[in-house]
Amino acid sequence: MKRGKKLAKRHIITIVSAAAVFVIAAAIVITNLFIPVKYLSAYFISKKDALPSGEMRVTFIDVGYGDSTLIELPDGKTALIDGGNGRRSNELKVLKVLNSKNIDKLDYLVCTSVSAERCGGLVDILKYRKIGKIFMPDCKITGINESYAAFALQARKTKEGGAEVEICRYGEIAFSQEYSLCFLSPSGEFQGGEYDKLNSNPTSENINNACASVWLEYGGVAFFLAGDMTAKHADKLYNNYIDSGCFEIGGKKIKLENCNIIKTGNHGDKSCVSTRLYGLLKPLTAIISVGENARGNPSAEALAEAQKYAGKSIYSTRECGTVTISVSGGKYTVSKEK
Repeated sequence: MKRGKKLAKRHIITIVSAAAVFVIAAAIVITNLFIPVKYLSAYFISKKDALPSGEMRVTFIDVGYGDSTLIELPDGKTALIDGGNGRRSNELKVLKVLNSKNIDKLDYLVCTSVSAERCGGLVDILKYRKIGKIFMPDCKITGINESYAAFALQARKTKEGGAEVEICRYGEIAFSQEYSLCFLSPSGEFQGGEYDKLNSNPTSENINNACASVWLEYGGVAFFLAGDMTAKHADKLYNNYIDSGCFEIGGKKIKLENCNIIKTGNHGDKSCVSTRLYGLLKPLTAIISVGENARGNPSAEALAEAQKYAGKSIYSTRECGTVTISVSGGKYTVSKEK
């Protein structure tokens, strides 16, 4: 009798254990359809307060040696510019920032470059977030590297799902009466332009010069996100600006002298330091998106040029972690993660 009870008890334990395993496995499968298990920890985080009325927030996400910038516009629209290099730890950081702000949809997703340091982390963002419009390079060599090939493929799938796709080129991303968000480069000209050189001869210099630079302005506060353009190309941008007196996009005049904040080019690489462009911008605050690297970035040259105007207001993501700038009432404040 006792033996029978023991067998029955063991049988019940076996059934319960098997059922528990099945439930857990089913839960993992179902969860993975909507949230990849490898990113599950990004969803167990505290939520931050909603963006106050009339405020704009720009978050420079710490993605190591890469770039990723989230813009929360004052009208509630959002833009993610680049996604880091695609390493799992960095993808988690991007997702944590989005989740902490309850951002399920990105109105604009911008891939500024074919460089893995910028496009590598965007594939899963395209998969697991709703996207309104994608901006991407005009690169005919979709297999230029594995990271960009994966991004380009997923961008096509996302387009088939209803997202709009446009090329990063001089012109508007999003405008309103309150703010301006636009590209200052590449020019978009095919014959002899940055994309022409990229597609005909994809050297590291041509890849860097084809990286988009972005201008953002709201409430008298302006940001210049320099991309990866070399100093020679930055000087060309400077000359074009001086010759025309301003850049005019979508009926709006863009005055580079209004710049307050710069995100330095190419993680503070010395090849991107343009004394003339810095002298025109005179940024009061500099952000350097950089992690551990063998190139010695940020370089002494980039730091020296930034210090001329920003003084001690230089924020490196390697030292400060994620850096957030809030704009309200014509002023801005800077906060850092660490």
